[in-house]
Amino acid sequence: MRKNVLIAASLAALALLVPAAGASAKAAPATTCTTSSPNVIGKTVTGSLTSSNVDPSQKRFATCAHAKEVMQKTTELRIEMPRSTKAFYCVPTVKSTAPDVVAYKCTFKGADTATFIKLTFQVKYDQD
Repeated sequence: MRKNVLIAASLAALALLVPAAGASAKAAPATTCTTSSPNVIGKTVTGSLTSSNVDPSQKRFATCAHAKEVMQKTTELRIEMPRSTKAFYCVPTVKSTAPDVVAYKCTFKGADTATFIKLTFQVKYDQD
């Protein structure tokens, strides 16, 4: 009987620790970033930027200014294969062709920090 009480107490203690660990992630709310690109129908690109555990030495990568650079370079090159762009690793998903619709998920992970930044956006390319 003592083992059951000990196990139940241990599980209860663990249940209290799990939400506390998730709460310390320091996740910032999603930010909407907008830029322009001549390669995109409508010329406007809108992305969603989220970040967590951003180290002060890497905070410049978690800004809309940097996200705009990533979106501009990605649409300039019309990337359809995974590639690093401006310190982000961008993975495209081709949704349709004629016209090309591509969704991008770009991530930045700190090498020796817990920094994680994600930029997602979708574009419909002009037919050139």
